[in-house]
Amino acid sequence: MNSPLFIANLALTVVLLGLTIHAGLTHRRRRHYVLVALTVTALAAAIVQAELYGRGFRFEPWRLGVHLACAFSALATLPGVAWSGLGLARARVRRVVHRRWVSAFVTLALLAIATAGFMFLNARRLA
Repeated sequence: MNSPLFIANLALTVVLLGLTIHAGLTHRRRRHYVLVALTVTALAAAIVQAELYGRGFRFEPWRLGVHLACAFSALATLPGVAWSGLGLARARVRRVVHRRWVSAFVTLALLAIATAGFMFLNARRLA
């Protein structure tokens, strides 16, 4: 795993997330569904790449812990995002509920990205 590939996939995930949010806010339902699938796929690939890439470094345990708390918290909100999105599509859940779940996910995902950068500030490459 190399840095440019990892960063490119992470950037792709962020761009797809932005496009997914835009499609949802502008009520482009079919585009939103396609982008959701692409975003989740890119996120899964980014997580796998992060794990592989991170094996080549030694991180301060507390920085790693903060990052993992944010990352796992973001992932923990995904079922709520999916549930509320499906409920919204079936008119069983109010839009504000879905927006709150999405807001929580986006906030935690951005925190996970920020704390990953923070984690790498003093990481040591393993020989």
